[in-house]
Amino acid sequence: MADRNPSSRSSRGTLLLILLGFLVAALVVGGVLWAKSHITWIKEQRGGNGWYLTYEGRSVRGEARATAVRYRHSPDQFKTKHRDEQLGATKLPWSTKVVVNTGAEARVEVTPAGDGIASCRILLDGVRVVAKGTSPGPGKPAVCDVITSSTPEKWPR
Repeated sequence: MADRNPSSRSSRGTLLLILLGFLVAALVVGGVLWAKSHITWIKEQRGGNGWYLTYEGRSVRGEARATAVRYRHSPDQFKTKHRDEQLGATKLPWSTKVVVNTGAEARVEVTPAGDGIASCRILLDGVRVVAKGTSPGPGKPAVCDVITSSTPEKWPR
């Protein structure tokens, strides 16, 4: 004999909706946890991983000018090639934002004018200093270089 009590059918429907809600929530949480633990692997498979860096040059002593600024960057995140740029006379302070592929060399060199002393820095995401340098003597270039982390999203401390 069929159950004709509408309140028991309503109770079962509500229970079914609650269980379905818990199942959907569990699937969403599980998916998020899986993606979080596998994001590095996903990015490595995708290719085209690079670091956003800021190169800076400053005058420590002497004229606020560099006779040359040289820096390296990756023009294409999907190719392993790099490009070296060279600027002539440059007013200091100077900075530029670049992308450097994972596992590649990031490098900036600032040659001060005359017998000046220059400094340079490489910043990760414009905040964290990952390399810095100062001219070893008057008129000598300040050189900053670092090999970027080869693991996307994880730069060692």
